[in-house]
Amino acid sequence: MISSRMADRAWIALLAVQVLMTPAMTAAGQSTPPSIPYPGALAGADVRVPRLHSILDHALLIGNGDINALVWTEGGGVAMALTKNDVWDARLITKNDPPLPTLARIKELGKAGVPIKDPILPDGVTWSGKDSYHATAHPCPRACARLRLGGNQPGPTWRPIRAEGKHNAWQRRGPLTVMSIEGPKDASNGYALEPLALSTNDHGKLRIRLSGTENARYFVDVMAPGNENILGSKWIDTPTHSAERVFDLPPGKTVQRLILYTWTEDGKLAENRFESVCFEGAKGKYEVDLNVVAPPTCAGRLDLRRAVAYVDGGDTGVPQMEARALADRNAFLIRTPAAASLTALESKDLPSPTRGDRDGVTWIEQAIPSDPDPDWPGMRFAVAMAARGELKAVAIVTSFESNDPTADAVKLARETVAAHTSQLVQRHEQAWERFWSVSGIEIADQLLQQTWYRSLYFLRCVSKPGAQCPGLFASLINDAPAWHGDYHTNYNIQQTFWGCYAANHPELAEPYDRLIAEYLPRATWLARQVFSMEGAYYPHVIFAYEPPDPSACKSKNGHQYIHHVWGMTIGVNGFTVQPLWWHYKYAPSRKLLEDTVYPALRETARFYAAFIEQCDGPDKVRLGPSVSPEHWAWTPHLTRNYDCAFDIAMVRYTFAAAIEAAETLGKDSDLVARCRKAMDRLPPYPLHGSDEPIVVDVQGAPPTNYNISVPATPVFPCDVVTFRSSADEKALFTRTIDKLQWNGNNATVMLAVSRARLGMPDTQAWLTREVKARTRPNGTMSLNVLEPYHNFNDFGHYTEQFGAGMAVSELMLQSVADVIRLFPALPTTAQAAFKNLRAQGGFLVSASHENESVSRLEITSTVGGPLRLVSPWPAIEVDRDGQTAWKPLAPDADRIVSLQTKPKETLTFRPGKKSP
Repeated sequence: MISSRMADRAWIALLAVQVLMTPAMTAAGQSTPPSIPYPGALAGADVRVPRLHSILDHALLIGNGDINALVWTEGGGVAMALTKNDVWDARLITKNDPPLPTLARIKELGKAGVPIKDPILPDGVTWSGKDSYHATAHPCPRACARLRLGGNQPGPTWRPIRAEGKHNAWQRRGPLTVMSIEGPKDASNGYALEPLALSTNDHGKLRIRLSGTENARYFVDVMAPGNENILGSKWIDTPTHSAERVFDLPPGKTVQRLILYTWTEDGKLAENRFESVCFEGAKGKYEVDLNVVAPPTCAGRLDLRRAVAYVDGGDTGVPQMEARALADRNAFLIRTPAAASLTALESKDLPSPTRGDRDGVTWIEQAIPSDPDPDWPGMRFAVAMAARGELKAVAIVTSFESNDPTADAVKLARETVAAHTSQLVQRHEQAWERFWSVSGIEIADQLLQQTWYRSLYFLRCVSKPGAQCPGLFASLINDAPAWHGDYHTNYNIQQTFWGCYAANHPELAEPYDRLIAEYLPRATWLARQVFSMEGAYYPHVIFAYEPPDPSACKSKNGHQYIHHVWGMTIGVNGFTVQPLWWHYKYAPSRKLLEDTVYPALRETARFYAAFIEQCDGPDKVRLGPSVSPEHWAWTPHLTRNYDCAFDIAMVRYTFAAAIEAAETLGKDSDLVARCRKAMDRLPPYPLHGSDEPIVVDVQGAPPTNYNISVPATPVFPCDVVTFRSSADEKALFTRTIDKLQWNGNNATVMLAVSRARLGMPDTQAWLTREVKARTRPNGTMSLNVLEPYHNFNDFGHYTEQFGAGMAVSELMLQSVADVIRLFPALPTTAQAAFKNLRAQGGFLVSASHENESVSRLEITSTVGGPLRLVSPWPAIEVDRDGQTAWKPLAPDADRIVSLQTKPKETLTFRPGKKSP
């Protein structure tokens, strides 16, 4: 019998396939063959890598929105890491968690002036150890399997992972292995040996003998699974004569990777000459082979239009291959002459998988256990591979879709490999052709153009209606993703979907909408438990499959984890719900508003109203206590825990959205009045300086090196400071953004959009520089700049960076505050065009910019309603539905023209005649 969850997912998945397979519709409702607006621009975004040797920087990503894979070379063959969105190990072991924090206790400690430590404990309660977030890798998504095509089973081999010099080499010189680097000054390179599987209980020391040049340094990293650092030696001056160094390793760890780095202090040729590297301990010695260099690799290409990855083995010995994640089913279709083998990803905290063969179809089934209580019932998934000549089909099925995942995975793999290949490929390519026909851009900046198309492609690989919402990483590079691969709502997971709205693919945000809507009962419970308030409170960490009713859970704290510092930023609550409202604003639907958006929005607004009502202040309140994301933490006397710019702006935005939604639906007039009253009590933004003040993140704090660009958030993502704000307010935030310092981690897209919204000079150049500094050879973007090295970049393929497409769209089209602006952040000399970018109000906009002017403008109203447009010309005329009956429009003082539209109506605009 199929569960209700299975049935719901099956229905939404069927709807997703129908959306993908339905021919494009004109404004008049007629079926037309799909036509990609700018095929040359799309082709120019194809990814080409000369070497596929790294799963991080060079692997090609394919996916159908539910299953996805990374494709790279390993052991002289091709490897694929296979992942499926709904495969999660959702065990949350809360037995050693401290009690949930409470607002009352925070206020009490703040009033006493004592340090507020994490965790926040009631009087008389002590706590030690690791909580559920830090004790285990789970909850987290789990990779499904590895597929190997040709080559040898990989033993430990050395491969390059960093190359900052103009010369980088790993060479044998007699009995020595020589790492060398030349230029620029302070450049370094690195080589990693993996996979290893050594226990530090058996081999607790690492002994290295080396010598080198006087200008060289070396660094040693020893890594455990999940990118955990066991040893980080720091930079050590290289001895000029042979010398030995011994490093102690902590017990109870598994060594998976050894990394050696070389540094040139002056930019001149520097060498580290390694004589021996050895792990030793109770079970003797493990001599590291310094002569095992990486096996051959080859070039690869990702065809975005057809969603297919090609491996060009050439004469390298690596097999030729092409691979697709088929659009109409959860199966990979692979063509290669190489033999294929399916490997389970065994984990120390999972039961051993079962394996088998059914009439030539090999399969693996993995059980993921339940909670001890069990509030999470556990799940199963199966991966099956069938082959027919050069064709291979690999299917993945979970227990959310089937009562017998193995049988259904075997059946799907067998049916796929037996089907007419040409028909499978044709349907796959037709689905992607329709996807790309929906919208497009063309811009002279090649990198930004590529970024727009690639970001949209990557998002489509990991998201579609009916699928489980993707977490922090696209596919998985290891078994223990950083930050649990969870849903971080203090910006990360929201940003993943930012690009899809203007790109006219709001359907890709459906998995996020569903995640937040299904969490609402738990958020309502959390507001009562932590704040003793009505409404709903969304924390900054959410996991998949959290039981909706905490009061029915047997686990401690209602099976709930919340960070006692960063989980207490009140602005995150509205920020979590904001994408649902955006979805409605870009694709208006009363059903979407009533069923999905408004319930969460209403309860979030109720929480904010209650929160403000308990704040101090007869007129304007002191908004708090709260925590700036992610700065200062809790401070003595809560001196830096009030009036956070992000909180003020996001609360204001949430109130405005709730008021508009309630009035649209004609309900909750009492809530509307309450929101208006509370909104009037919000404090001004915190400022620093007197002559030319700037906004800071919290009242009483100086400017700092920000992680999230908190002082700029009222512009974006909070959308409350706009081009229509007062001149003084725009000047304040322009000055703030211009002077803002940040660490490079979490604000690339935020700052780019903020700059674009205010029309700051050189916004395009700023964005190009930041994107270029983060773009890997495979087209994905690292979290921080690639050089100098940042370890955060090693954690995987960040889905949040798929939101970079929004920053590119904002250069050409903005619709904040329901007013459409064309090319607001491009230089006046720019050459650019776009078709069917989506604006708030459900308008599809097509326009061109050339010769320092807008040369074409067409807008289709998908649902009707008021259209407000900043006229791109001094005078403007409109023609409705091609009737060639041009009528002049009268712009207001802000050059805005307003007119009422009908559903599916197309309006064409042109420069009008200037008044005499």
